[in-house]
Amino acid sequence: MPKAGISMYWLFLIIILIIVLIFLFLFARKTRDKLETRKVIQLSLKQKKNSVNKQTCSFCRKKAKRLYFYSSESGQVLGVCDQCKPQAERRALMRI
Repeated sequence: MPKAGISMYWLFLIIILIIVLIFLFLFARKTRDKLETRKVIQLSLKQKKNSVNKQTCSFCRKKAKRLYFYSSESGQVLGVCDQCKPQAERRALMRI
C-alpha cells in the first residue's frame, strides 16, 4: 500500500506541474501580444499639421496646397505651383 501512495503523489505532482506550465505559457503569450500591440503607431498622430495636403512643386521644390499638372516633352507628369505656372506655359507644356 505505501508504494501506491507514493506513485499517486508523484502523479499528482506531475499533473500540477503540467497545469502550472500551461498557465505560464499562456501568460507569456498574453504579455508578448500586449508588447506587439504597443509597437503599432497611429499615423494621424505622427503627421505634421502644417504639411497636410501639400505637395512639392516639380520646378522649385516648394510645398504648395494647389498644383497645376502638366505633361513634359518626355511625357513625364509635372506638378507646378502658382509661381512656376508661367514658366511651364512658356515651355508650352500640355496641361493635364
